[in-house]
Amino acid sequence: MSLTTEDLAEFVATDPEDDESVPLGDALEELAVDVEVDAVEAVRDARERL
Repeated sequence: MSLTTEDLAEFVATDPEDDESVPLGDALEELAVDVEVDAVEAVRDARERL
């Protein structure tokens, strides 16, 4: 099995809906979800379910 540039073309193409004036980091930040989790409590809950 091999990959060619044709295989990756759909992932490299520009999306007309993208605002290219916005830096990539800022665009990704808009999609991010900030979740605060107490890791110790999460592990305790998981152990209780088992």
